[in-house]
Amino acid sequence: MTEDESLGARIRRLRLDRGLTQREVAEPRYTRAFLAAIEGGVRVPNAETLAHIAGALGVDADDLRHGRPADLAGTLSGELAEARRELSRGRTAEAAAKADEVAELARRYALPELQCRAVHLAGDVALHRGDVGAAIQRYAGAKTLLEQHDVTLRAAVVAREAYCLQITGATGEAITLLEAELRAVRAAADPDPDAQVRLTSALVYTFLELDWRERARRLEREALPLLPRVRNREWLAQFSVTIAQLRRDHDLADTERLLGEALAIYTSLGLTREIGICQWAHGYVLRRVGRVREAADRFEQARAILDEVGAVQDLAGATLELAEARRLDGDLDEAERLAAEAADICRRTLHQECMAEADRILGRIAGARSPGSPFADELLSAAADRYEESGLVAELVTTSRLLGEQRRAGGNVEGAAESFRRGLLAAARLPEGGSL
Repeated sequence: MTEDESLGARIRRLRLDRGLTQREVAEPRYTRAFLAAIEGGVRVPNAETLAHIAGALGVDADDLRHGRPADLAGTLSGELAEARRELSRGRTAEAAAKADEVAELARRYALPELQCRAVHLAGDVALHRGDVGAAIQRYAGAKTLLEQHDVTLRAAVVAREAYCLQITGATGEAITLLEAELRAVRAAADPDPDAQVRLTSALVYTFLELDWRERARRLEREALPLLPRVRNREWLAQFSVTIAQLRRDHDLADTERLLGEALAIYTSLGLTREIGICQWAHGYVLRRVGRVREAADRFEQARAILDEVGAVQDLAGATLELAEARRLDGDLDEAERLAAEAADICRRTLHQECMAEADRILGRIAGARSPGSPFADELLSAAADRYEESGLVAELVTTSRLLGEQRRAGGNVEGAAESFRRGLLAAARLPEGGSL
Protein backbone atom coordinates (compact mmCIF):
# COMPACT_ATOMS: atom_id res chain seq x y z
CA MET A 1 0.00 0.00 0.00
CA THR A 2 1.21 3.52 -0.80
CA GLU A 3 -0.03 6.73 0.79
CA ASP A 4 -1.56 7.94 -2.50
CA GLU A 5 -3.29 4.63 -3.30
CA SER A 6 -6.79 5.30 -4.65
CA LEU A 7 -9.89 3.79 -3.10
CA GLY A 8 -10.55 1.62 -6.15
CA ALA A 9 -6.98 0.32 -6.19
CA ARG A 10 -7.23 -0.41 -2.46
CA ILE A 11 -10.42 -2.44 -2.94
CA ARG A 12 -8.81 -4.41 -5.74
CA ARG A 13 -5.65 -5.10 -3.70
CA LEU A 14 -7.59 -6.29 -0.66
CA ARG A 15 -9.88 -8.43 -2.84
CA LEU A 16 -6.92 -10.14 -4.51
CA ASP A 17 -5.13 -10.58 -1.16
CA ARG A 18 -8.19 -12.54 0.01
CA GLY A 19 -8.46 -14.60 -3.18
CA LEU A 20 -11.94 -13.26 -4.02
CA THR A 21 -13.45 -12.59 -7.44
CA GLN A 22 -15.25 -9.36 -8.32
CA ARG A 23 -18.51 -11.30 -8.47
CA GLU A 24 -18.02 -12.75 -4.98
CA VAL A 25 -17.47 -9.31 -3.53
CA ALA A 26 -20.23 -7.54 -5.48
CA GLU A 27 -23.12 -10.00 -5.31
CA PRO A 28 -25.89 -10.31 -4.42
CA ARG A 29 -26.53 -6.57 -4.17
CA TYR A 30 -24.30 -5.34 -7.03
CA THR A 31 -22.94 -6.64 -10.33
CA ARG A 32 -19.41 -7.63 -11.18
CA ALA A 33 -19.28 -4.82 -13.75
CA PHE A 34 -20.26 -2.24 -11.14
CA LEU A 35 -17.43 -3.35 -8.84
CA ALA A 36 -15.01 -3.32 -11.79
CA ALA A 37 -15.98 0.33 -12.42
CA ILE A 38 -15.27 1.18 -8.79
CA GLU A 39 -11.91 -0.58 -8.84
CA GLY A 40 -11.03 1.24 -12.06
CA GLY A 41 -11.89 4.62 -10.56
CA VAL A 42 -14.82 5.20 -12.91
CA ARG A 43 -17.41 5.03 -10.14
CA VAL A 44 -17.21 6.30 -6.56
CA PRO A 45 -19.11 4.16 -4.03
CA ASN A 46 -21.59 5.82 -1.71
CA ALA A 47 -21.68 4.97 2.01
CA GLU A 48 -24.08 2.05 1.54
CA THR A 49 -22.05 0.51 -1.26
CA LEU A 50 -18.80 0.98 0.62
CA ALA A 51 -20.28 -0.73 3.68
CA HIS A 52 -21.27 -3.72 1.51
CA ILE A 53 -17.80 -4.00 -0.04
CA ALA A 54 -16.08 -3.59 3.33
CA GLY A 55 -18.25 -6.35 4.80
CA ALA A 56 -17.36 -8.69 1.96
CA LEU A 57 -13.66 -7.93 2.45
CA GLY A 58 -13.89 -8.25 6.25
CA VAL A 59 -12.68 -4.73 7.04
CA ASP A 60 -14.13 -1.61 8.64
CA ALA A 61 -15.79 0.75 6.15
CA ASP A 62 -13.95 3.83 7.43
CA ASP A 63 -10.66 1.94 7.44
CA LEU A 64 -11.32 0.97 3.83
CA ARG A 65 -12.23 4.51 2.81
CA HIS A 66 -9.10 6.03 4.33
CA GLY A 67 -6.70 3.19 3.67
CA ARG A 68 -5.97 2.57 7.32
CA PRO A 69 -3.92 -0.44 8.37
CA ALA A 70 -5.86 -3.00 10.37
CA ASP A 71 -6.59 -1.87 13.95
CA LEU A 72 -4.62 1.33 13.46
CA ALA A 73 -6.81 3.20 15.95
CA GLY A 74 -6.16 0.61 18.65
CA THR A 75 -2.43 0.60 17.95
CA LEU A 76 -2.14 4.38 18.08
CA SER A 77 -4.23 4.55 21.24
CA GLY A 78 -1.85 2.10 22.91
CA GLU A 79 1.15 4.14 21.77
CA LEU A 80 -0.35 7.30 23.26
CA ALA A 81 -0.93 5.52 26.58
CA GLU A 82 2.71 4.42 26.64
CA ALA A 83 3.86 7.93 25.69
CA ARG A 84 1.79 9.25 28.60
CA ARG A 85 3.69 6.94 30.95
CA GLU A 86 6.99 7.94 29.38
CA LEU A 87 6.19 11.60 30.02
CA SER A 88 5.29 10.89 33.65
CA ARG A 89 8.67 9.14 34.04
CA GLY A 90 10.48 12.20 32.68
CA ARG A 91 11.33 10.82 29.26
CA THR A 92 10.04 13.95 27.59
CA ALA A 93 11.94 13.61 24.31
CA GLU A 94 10.51 10.14 23.72
CA ALA A 95 7.01 11.25 24.70
CA ALA A 96 7.18 14.30 22.42
CA ALA A 97 8.42 12.26 19.47
CA LYS A 98 5.70 9.66 19.93
CA ALA A 99 3.00 12.32 20.28
CA ASP A 100 4.09 13.99 17.03
CA GLU A 101 4.30 10.64 15.21
CA VAL A 102 0.81 9.61 16.32
CA ALA A 103 -0.59 13.04 15.46
CA GLU A 104 0.77 12.77 11.91
CA LEU A 105 -0.51 9.22 11.36
CA ALA A 106 -3.90 10.14 12.80
CA ARG A 107 -4.07 13.14 10.46
CA ARG A 108 -3.09 11.04 7.45
CA TYR A 109 -5.69 8.39 8.16
CA ALA A 110 -8.51 10.73 9.25
CA LEU A 111 -8.63 9.85 12.95
CA PRO A 112 -9.40 13.27 14.48
CA GLU A 113 -9.95 12.05 18.04
CA LEU A 114 -6.55 10.39 18.16
CA GLN A 115 -4.95 13.39 16.49
CA CYS A 116 -6.49 15.62 19.16
CA ARG A 117 -5.26 13.35 21.95
CA ALA A 118 -1.76 13.38 20.48
CA VAL A 119 -1.65 17.17 20.22
CA HIS A 120 -3.02 17.41 23.77
CA LEU A 121 -0.20 15.14 24.93
CA ALA A 122 2.32 17.36 23.15
CA GLY A 123 0.91 20.24 25.19
CA ASP A 124 1.39 18.22 28.36
CA VAL A 125 5.03 17.65 27.37
CA ALA A 126 5.55 21.40 26.97
CA LEU A 127 3.89 22.09 30.32
CA HIS A 128 6.00 19.39 32.00
CA ARG A 129 9.10 21.18 30.70
CA GLY A 130 7.84 24.53 31.98
CA ASP A 131 7.13 26.04 28.55
CA VAL A 132 3.66 27.43 29.23
CA GLY A 133 3.48 29.40 25.99
CA ALA A 134 4.10 26.30 23.86
CA ALA A 135 1.59 24.34 25.95
CA ILE A 136 -1.10 26.96 25.36
CA GLN A 137 -0.49 26.79 21.61
CA ARG A 138 -0.77 23.00 21.61
CA TYR A 139 -4.00 23.00 23.62
CA ALA A 140 -5.49 25.61 21.30
CA GLY A 141 -4.54 23.37 18.37
CA ALA A 142 -6.16 20.37 20.05
CA LYS A 143 -9.42 22.29 20.47
CA THR A 144 -9.63 22.87 16.71
CA LEU A 145 -9.60 19.09 16.19
CA LEU A 146 -12.36 18.31 18.67
CA GLU A 147 -15.58 16.89 17.32
CA GLN A 148 -18.86 17.94 18.92
CA HIS A 149 -19.51 14.59 20.60
CA ASP A 150 -16.04 14.37 22.20
CA VAL A 151 -17.13 15.93 25.51
CA THR A 152 -14.69 13.86 27.60
CA LEU A 153 -11.69 14.78 25.50
CA ARG A 154 -12.84 18.39 25.37
CA ALA A 155 -12.99 18.47 29.18
CA ALA A 156 -9.37 17.28 29.33
CA VAL A 157 -8.21 20.00 26.95
CA VAL A 158 -10.22 22.77 28.63
CA ALA A 159 -8.96 21.78 32.08
CA ARG A 160 -5.36 22.07 30.89
CA GLU A 161 -6.07 25.33 29.10
CA ALA A 162 -7.55 26.75 32.32
CA TYR A 163 -4.51 25.64 34.32
CA CYS A 164 -2.25 27.53 31.93
CA LEU A 165 -4.40 30.64 32.38
CA GLN A 166 -4.07 30.31 36.14
CA ILE A 167 -0.30 29.96 35.91
CA THR A 168 -0.05 33.20 33.95
CA GLY A 169 -2.19 35.03 36.51
CA ALA A 170 -5.52 35.00 34.66
CA THR A 171 -7.37 33.15 37.43
CA GLY A 172 -10.71 34.81 36.69
CA GLU A 173 -10.53 33.76 33.04
CA ALA A 174 -9.70 30.21 34.10
CA ILE A 175 -12.78 30.03 36.31
CA THR A 176 -15.02 31.48 33.61
CA LEU A 177 -13.75 28.92 31.10
CA LEU A 178 -14.20 25.97 33.47
CA GLU A 179 -17.64 26.99 34.72
CA ALA A 180 -18.94 27.56 31.19
CA GLU A 181 -17.68 24.14 30.10
CA LEU A 182 -19.15 22.40 33.14
CA ARG A 183 -22.53 24.04 32.54
CA ALA A 184 -22.46 22.86 28.93
CA VAL A 185 -21.65 19.28 29.93
CA ARG A 186 -24.39 19.23 32.57
CA ALA A 187 -26.93 20.60 30.09
CA ALA A 188 -26.60 17.54 27.83
CA ALA A 189 -29.37 14.94 27.72
CA ASP A 190 -27.01 12.35 29.24
CA PRO A 191 -24.21 14.29 31.01
CA ASP A 192 -20.84 12.58 30.75
CA PRO A 193 -19.55 11.63 34.24
CA ASP A 194 -15.86 11.63 33.26
CA ALA A 195 -16.08 15.13 31.81
CA GLN A 196 -17.93 16.43 34.87
CA VAL A 197 -15.40 14.97 37.31
CA ARG A 198 -12.40 16.24 35.32
CA LEU A 199 -13.79 19.77 35.19
CA THR A 200 -14.86 19.62 38.83
CA SER A 201 -11.33 18.66 39.90
CA ALA A 202 -9.93 21.62 37.97
CA LEU A 203 -12.47 24.01 39.50
CA VAL A 204 -12.00 22.74 43.06
CA TYR A 205 -8.22 23.14 42.66
CA THR A 206 -8.71 26.73 41.50
CA PHE A 207 -11.19 27.50 44.29
CA LEU A 208 -8.70 26.17 46.83
CA GLU A 209 -6.10 28.57 45.48
CA LEU A 210 -8.62 31.36 46.05
CA ASP A 211 -9.63 29.99 49.47
CA TRP A 212 -13.24 29.60 48.27
CA ARG A 213 -13.70 26.50 50.37
CA GLU A 214 -17.49 26.45 50.68
CA ARG A 215 -17.88 26.78 46.95
CA ALA A 216 -15.37 23.96 46.48
CA ARG A 217 -17.26 21.76 48.94
CA ARG A 218 -20.49 22.30 47.02
CA LEU A 219 -18.79 21.10 43.85
CA GLU A 220 -17.46 18.05 45.71
CA ARG A 221 -20.93 17.11 46.91
CA GLU A 222 -22.32 17.41 43.39
CA ALA A 223 -19.57 15.21 41.95
CA LEU A 224 -19.53 12.39 44.52
CA PRO A 225 -22.54 10.47 43.05
CA LEU A 226 -20.80 10.41 39.67
CA LEU A 227 -17.65 8.61 40.83
CA PRO A 228 -18.90 4.99 40.39
CA ARG A 229 -19.59 5.75 36.71
CA VAL A 230 -16.22 7.35 35.90
CA ARG A 231 -14.12 5.24 33.52
CA ASN A 232 -10.82 7.15 33.62
CA ARG A 233 -8.98 5.89 36.72
CA GLU A 234 -6.34 8.59 36.53
CA TRP A 235 -9.07 11.23 36.78
CA LEU A 236 -10.54 9.43 39.79
CA ALA A 237 -7.14 9.59 41.48
CA GLN A 238 -6.77 13.26 40.56
CA PHE A 239 -10.19 13.99 42.08
CA SER A 240 -9.18 12.18 45.30
CA VAL A 241 -5.95 14.18 45.60
CA THR A 242 -7.77 17.46 45.10
CA ILE A 243 -10.59 16.64 47.51
CA ALA A 244 -8.09 15.43 50.12
CA GLN A 245 -6.63 18.93 50.24
CA LEU A 246 -10.13 20.37 50.59
CA ARG A 247 -11.10 18.07 53.47
CA ARG A 248 -7.96 18.57 55.55
CA ASP A 249 -9.83 20.78 58.04
CA HIS A 250 -12.30 18.03 58.94
CA ASP A 251 -10.91 14.51 59.05
CA LEU A 252 -7.21 13.78 58.62
CA ALA A 253 -7.80 10.02 58.54
CA ASP A 254 -10.24 10.40 55.66
CA THR A 255 -7.85 12.73 53.89
CA GLU A 256 -5.03 10.21 54.16
CA ARG A 257 -7.37 7.45 52.95
CA LEU A 258 -8.12 9.47 49.81
CA LEU A 259 -4.44 10.10 49.19
CA GLY A 260 -3.68 6.41 49.70
CA GLU A 261 -6.32 5.43 47.14
CA ALA A 262 -4.92 7.92 44.64
CA LEU A 263 -1.37 6.69 45.24
CA ALA A 264 -2.46 3.09 44.60
CA ILE A 265 -4.08 4.09 41.29
CA TYR A 266 -1.07 6.11 40.13
CA THR A 267 1.26 3.26 41.04
CA SER A 268 -0.82 0.72 39.12
CA LEU A 269 -0.86 3.04 36.08
CA GLY A 270 2.89 3.58 36.20
CA LEU A 271 2.59 7.38 36.55
CA THR A 272 5.70 8.53 38.40
CA ARG A 273 5.13 12.30 38.32
CA GLU A 274 1.65 11.84 39.74
CA ILE A 275 3.09 9.81 42.63
CA GLY A 276 5.24 12.85 43.37
CA ILE A 277 2.17 15.09 43.26
CA CYS A 278 0.50 12.73 45.77
CA GLN A 279 3.42 13.14 48.17
CA TRP A 280 3.28 16.91 47.71
CA ALA A 281 -0.46 16.95 48.48
CA HIS A 282 0.11 14.86 51.61
CA GLY A 283 2.72 17.34 52.79
CA TYR A 284 0.33 20.20 52.01
CA VAL A 285 -2.27 18.66 54.31
CA LEU A 286 0.17 17.84 57.12
CA ARG A 287 1.70 21.32 57.15
CA ARG A 288 -1.68 22.98 57.43
CA VAL A 289 -2.67 20.89 60.43
CA GLY A 290 0.58 21.79 62.22
CA ARG A 291 2.62 18.63 61.56
CA VAL A 292 5.44 20.59 59.99
CA ARG A 293 8.31 18.10 60.21
CA GLU A 294 6.22 15.25 58.82
CA ALA A 295 5.14 17.61 56.04
CA ALA A 296 8.76 18.44 55.27
CA ASP A 297 9.53 14.73 54.83
CA ARG A 298 6.71 14.45 52.28
CA PHE A 299 7.89 17.55 50.44
CA GLU A 300 11.41 16.10 50.28
CA GLN A 301 10.03 12.91 48.75
CA ALA A 302 7.95 14.90 46.29
CA ARG A 303 10.91 17.06 45.30
CA ALA A 304 13.12 14.04 44.67
CA ILE A 305 10.53 12.48 42.36
CA LEU A 306 9.60 15.68 40.55
CA ASP A 307 13.23 16.66 40.05
CA GLU A 308 14.06 13.19 38.69
CA VAL A 309 11.28 13.34 36.09
CA GLY A 310 11.94 17.01 35.20
CA ALA A 311 8.48 18.32 36.09
CA VAL A 312 9.59 21.94 36.30
CA GLN A 313 6.41 23.69 37.45
CA ASP A 314 5.60 21.05 40.04
CA LEU A 315 9.16 21.02 41.37
CA ALA A 316 8.98 24.78 42.02
CA GLY A 317 5.70 24.40 43.90
CA ALA A 318 6.92 21.55 46.09
CA THR A 319 10.15 23.43 46.75
CA LEU A 320 8.25 26.47 47.96
CA GLU A 321 6.18 24.29 50.30
CA LEU A 322 9.37 22.80 51.72
CA ALA A 323 10.90 26.28 52.07
CA GLU A 324 7.91 27.41 54.14
CA ALA A 325 8.12 24.27 56.28
CA ARG A 326 11.81 24.96 56.94
CA ARG A 327 11.01 28.58 57.81
CA LEU A 328 8.34 27.49 60.27
CA ASP A 329 10.85 25.07 61.81
CA GLY A 330 13.37 27.91 62.28
CA ASP A 331 15.90 26.91 59.60
CA LEU A 332 16.02 30.28 57.84
CA ASP A 333 19.17 29.59 55.84
CA GLU A 334 17.75 26.44 54.26
CA ALA A 335 14.38 28.11 53.74
CA GLU A 336 16.06 31.00 51.96
CA ARG A 337 18.09 28.68 49.74
CA LEU A 338 15.02 26.69 48.74
CA ALA A 339 12.85 29.76 48.12
CA ALA A 340 15.55 31.33 45.96
CA GLU A 341 15.85 28.09 43.98
CA ALA A 342 12.10 28.04 43.39
CA ALA A 343 12.04 31.75 42.55
CA ASP A 344 14.58 31.18 39.79
CA ILE A 345 12.38 28.46 38.24
CA CYS A 346 9.27 30.62 38.56
CA ARG A 347 10.88 33.58 36.80
CA ARG A 348 11.79 31.33 33.87
CA THR A 349 8.34 29.76 33.63
CA LEU A 350 6.38 32.96 34.44
CA HIS A 351 4.31 31.24 37.12
CA GLN A 352 2.74 34.28 38.78
CA GLU A 353 1.45 32.66 41.95
CA CYS A 354 4.69 30.82 42.64
CA MET A 355 6.69 34.01 42.07
CA ALA A 356 4.47 35.74 44.61
CA GLU A 357 4.89 32.92 47.12
CA ALA A 358 8.68 32.95 46.67
CA ASP A 359 8.79 36.71 47.27
CA ARG A 360 6.60 36.36 50.36
CA ILE A 361 8.74 33.64 51.92
CA LEU A 362 11.95 35.53 51.17
CA GLY A 363 10.39 38.72 52.52
CA ARG A 364 9.40 37.02 55.76
CA ILE A 365 12.91 35.61 56.15
CA ALA A 366 14.47 39.04 55.53
CA GLY A 367 12.07 40.58 58.03
CA ALA A 368 12.84 37.94 60.67
CA ARG A 369 16.54 38.69 60.34
CA SER A 370 16.12 42.45 60.30
CA PRO A 371 12.74 43.87 61.40
CA GLY A 372 11.83 46.85 59.27
CA SER A 373 14.28 45.82 56.52
CA PRO A 374 13.73 47.75 53.26
CA PHE A 375 14.53 44.52 51.38
CA ALA A 376 11.75 42.69 53.23
CA ASP A 377 9.39 45.57 52.41
CA GLU A 378 10.31 45.34 48.73
CA LEU A 379 9.76 41.59 48.56
CA LEU A 380 6.44 41.62 50.41
CA SER A 381 5.19 44.54 48.30
CA ALA A 382 6.06 42.61 45.13
CA ALA A 383 4.26 39.54 46.46
CA ALA A 384 1.13 41.57 47.29
CA ASP A 385 1.08 43.10 43.82
CA ARG A 386 1.41 39.72 42.13
CA TYR A 387 -1.36 38.21 44.25
CA GLU A 388 -3.64 41.10 43.40
CA GLU A 389 -2.90 40.87 39.67
CA SER A 390 -3.66 37.14 39.79
CA GLY A 391 -6.96 37.65 41.60
CA LEU A 392 -5.80 35.68 44.65
CA VAL A 393 -7.54 37.89 47.17
CA ALA A 394 -7.07 35.72 50.30
CA GLU A 395 -3.32 35.66 49.68
CA LEU A 396 -3.37 39.43 49.15
CA VAL A 397 -5.07 39.87 52.54
CA THR A 398 -2.45 37.73 54.28
CA THR A 399 0.46 39.44 52.53
CA SER A 400 -0.88 42.92 53.23
CA ARG A 401 -1.07 42.07 56.92
CA LEU A 402 2.50 40.75 56.90
CA LEU A 403 3.71 43.86 55.09
CA GLY A 404 1.89 46.11 57.55
CA GLU A 405 3.51 44.33 60.49
CA GLN A 406 6.91 44.57 58.81
CA ARG A 407 6.52 48.31 58.24
CA ARG A 408 5.26 48.91 61.76
CA ALA A 409 8.29 47.07 63.14
CA GLY A 410 10.50 49.42 61.18
CA GLY A 411 8.72 52.51 62.47
CA ASN A 412 6.91 53.24 59.19
CA VAL A 413 3.52 53.85 60.76
CA GLU A 414 2.00 55.56 57.73
CA GLY A 415 3.16 52.78 55.41
CA ALA A 416 1.86 50.17 57.82
CA ALA A 417 -1.57 51.82 57.90
CA GLU A 418 -1.64 51.90 54.09
CA SER A 419 -0.85 48.20 53.89
CA PHE A 420 -3.42 47.27 56.56
CA ARG A 421 -5.99 49.36 54.70
CA ARG A 422 -5.20 47.52 51.47
CA GLY A 423 -5.73 44.23 53.24
CA LEU A 424 -9.06 45.32 54.72
CA LEU A 425 -10.32 46.47 51.32
CA ALA A 426 -9.28 43.12 49.85
CA ALA A 427 -10.94 41.22 52.69
CA ALA A 428 -14.24 42.89 51.81
CA ARG A 429 -14.06 41.09 48.45
CA LEU A 430 -13.48 37.64 49.97
CA PRO A 431 -17.06 36.24 50.12
CA GLU A 432 -17.53 34.68 46.71
CA GLY A 433 -21.10 34.53 45.49
CA GLY A 434 -22.52 32.97 42.39
CA SER A 435 -23.17 29.43 41.34
CA LEU A 436 -22.91 27.24 38.32
